[in-house]
Amino acid sequence: MNTPTLWIILPLLLSGIFLFLLNRQRILKWTGTIISLTLAGLAAVLPINQLFNFLFWELRVSEEMLIYGRRFVLSDPDRPIVILVFVLCAFWFLILDPKNDPIQVIPLGLAGTVLILTAYAVEPIFYGALFFAFLALIDVVLLSPPGNKPTRGVMRFLIFQILGILFILFAAWLASWIDLNTGDQLLFVRSLVILALGFSFLLAIFPFTSWIPMVTEMNHPFLAGYVLSTYLVGVFLFGLRFVTEAGWFDQNISIQGALQIAGIIMLCYGGGLAIVSKHLGRMMAAVVISDIGRSLLAISLFLSGFPLFFSLVIIQSIAIGVWSLSLSHLRKVVRSLSFDDVIGAARQWPIISLGILAGYFTLAGLPLLAGFPIFWVLGSSLRMYPSWMVLWFVFGSIGLIIGGLRTLAVLTKNSGEEAVLILGSSFYRAVIVTITAVLILLGLFPQVLFSLTQIITNLLLEL
Repeated sequence: MNTPTLWIILPLLLSGIFLFLLNRQRILKWTGTIISLTLAGLAAVLPINQLFNFLFWELRVSEEMLIYGRRFVLSDPDRPIVILVFVLCAFWFLILDPKNDPIQVIPLGLAGTVLILTAYAVEPIFYGALFFAFLALIDVVLLSPPGNKPTRGVMRFLIFQILGILFILFAAWLASWIDLNTGDQLLFVRSLVILALGFSFLLAIFPFTSWIPMVTEMNHPFLAGYVLSTYLVGVFLFGLRFVTEAGWFDQNISIQGALQIAGIIMLCYGGGLAIVSKHLGRMMAAVVISDIGRSLLAISLFLSGFPLFFSLVIIQSIAIGVWSLSLSHLRKVVRSLSFDDVIGAARQWPIISLGILAGYFTLAGLPLLAGFPIFWVLGSSLRMYPSWMVLWFVFGSIGLIIGGLRTLAVLTKNSGEEAVLILGSSFYRAVIVTITAVLILLGLFPQVLFSLTQIITNLLLEL
């Protein structure tokens, strides 16, 4: 037994079995949630490379698996990543409403989680790009349920991901020649530029951002939120390991400036999009784009920024989850999610509107919500860098707040319908209220989240 078999092969087989249980929606939902939590729990307590007793057997779980000459390694310091991806997977399965959202999220989502871990675990690391090609295909199938044609945003997403993967593989091939040409700095710079272009496609960094607003506007809000949350987290984890294992930090090549410029551009672009958008789906795109920028800024701080990055991952997943859940319920009773069709929604469906506003304002950085302490620390950490960077950071954040105030004004505007209506089951209304309360508590007590992410960072640094 080895860890890749337990956390990659086994859940991949289970996801295949789940495809035959699509008619058993509730059973599938709770089975997927329990299995994901169980795998996360095993990652927390299972001894690796140590003998232990299980019932009548003495077992030892090794940390690597060899397939066709490629090593797949999930060692003891990788536990936080395994726990994180499976807990996030269980969270999305838990909030999924089988009556309202496509149940294909369970088997395809579990398979996607496996592919993220596979890309993270494979050595040499550049082979991980191939697994993101399969992950992109799974997300395309997920965003285009049976009977629906892929939207333009989905097709553009697929094209950009394939281009990004090709650029990353080409950059890795060029970099493989550097050992043979130790004095060729030009070749090294070229491979680094091509690699940066590849990750720009994968992360939808400007100007390759157009597919995100298209997907959030034209596709099912729950599916769009799930894909954006999980796929981008997977790319960031893969990118972190790719850069650190490539050894480029030892080549006196600084990527900090490039990360910061890209991060500021994305944050300001998202803030501007929030100001001009008139669709709740495009508002989701605005904060997702801004969070990509904030994640790049956090990573640019390196060791001091990694806890901020993992805090962003957790908060973003929770906030987008409650937002997607609320939007998918609201979508059933309105013609579209454009501002003209959701006027006065908060007066008729207050709990659903609470989830929408709580998710948005958390990611916009409104004080007293969970996103604010993270963004405050991130902005404060940028003070040691050029002042223009802090200035644009503030402008981008203000743009998001303005977009949130516009959304609040639309949802609370008097539409002539004052009756309070019940939307969604009591369970999912309770989920929305509970998540909102969690976001408020994490905003009031941010040290809980910072302590957790500092532990994750310390463990990863043992790699």
